[in-house]
Amino acid sequence: MQSSNQLQNLLYEMEKKRSELQSFALVNGFTHPVTLRLSEELDELFNLYTAQAHKNDE
Repeated sequence: MQSSNQLQNLLYEMEKKRSELQSFALVNGFTHPVTLRLSEELDELFNLYTAQAHKNDE
């Protein structure tokens, strides 16, 4: 059950980060250094989610 909560928390964090990234990029541009940093942070969350989901499948 705990891992299900962890996945839900990661999904929530990913959606918050995606929204932040989209809002920032639309105002400041897609090549702005902060946009790129936010994109990398979203990638890291996605990687954590994928690793946790695969761990649950084992």
